Amino acid sequence: MARVVEYVYRESVVHQLHPLSKLAWALGVMVLALTFNHVYYLLALLSSVVMVAAAGKVLKDLAFVLKGLTLFGGVLVLLQVLFFHGQDVLFYLIPGQHLPVSREAVLLGVAMALRMMTVVLSFLVFLATTQFKDIILVLTEKLKLPYDYVFMFMTALRFVPTFMMEAVQVSYAQQVRGLPIDTGNPLRKLKAYVAVALPLVLISLKKAERLAIAMETRGYGSGVRTYLKEPSIERVDWLVMFLIAVMIVGAILFRLQGFGAAGY
Repeated sequence: MARVVEYVYRESVVHQLHPLSKLAWALGVMVLALTFNHVYYLLALLSSVVMVAAAGKVLKDLAFVLKGLTLFGGVLVLLQVLFFHGQDVLFYLIPGQHLPVSREAVLLGVAMALRMMTVVLSFLVFLATTQFKDIILVLTEKLKLPYDYVFMFMTALRFVPTFMMEAVQVSYAQQVRGLPIDTGNPLRKLKAYVAVALPLVLISLKKAERLAIAMETRGYGSGVRTYLKEPSIERVDWLVMFLIAVMIVGAILFRLQGFGAAGY
């Protein structure tokens, strides 16, 4: 789980692409997922994202999170079944015609689940195939976003795996000391997790202090920023971004013509 937002080094075509083209692809997938609401279109889009992950050789690394997304998608389907009532009733959950399950509710829930899985998985593929320093470089130099905000966001994202690993280590350490964390009623578990949260806060403060010292010693904010290596945009990157733009325009035109719409 801690590897979800980490860069995974592989020798693949996707890794060799410019970060800007991969970011354009992830944003394009999000636009396409929001454009269509038909189950078949969203399923095809999710399949294309899975194929890109396989081409980038990171599908195994994202298999665990894909299972988690599938479970969360099942929860979305269940919520739609319970709270959305359509006209085409398939069956009833409780005898006596109580809690009807309609065809519209199932299709809407599946469409929402597929859309969520597609968008989340596309950005995870982008993070798994792009180094953080390249993402910062693209956001600041190409998209002209403020460096301070980009650095703050990427640093917080970068510390997510570290924070999760330390949470597991602190939890194990407290259990070795005899603290029952996963036993007892929910209230007792909540009180037990205070013993995990407090060390994590102290560790986070220490890391923040060390990071501030490291930034200051490296001259953060002292002058014009320079980069040791800047990835260049090749022809294949321009081709990828052009194809993405064409697909987005084509998808919007198709949607205006009534394709990819589901009458829920």
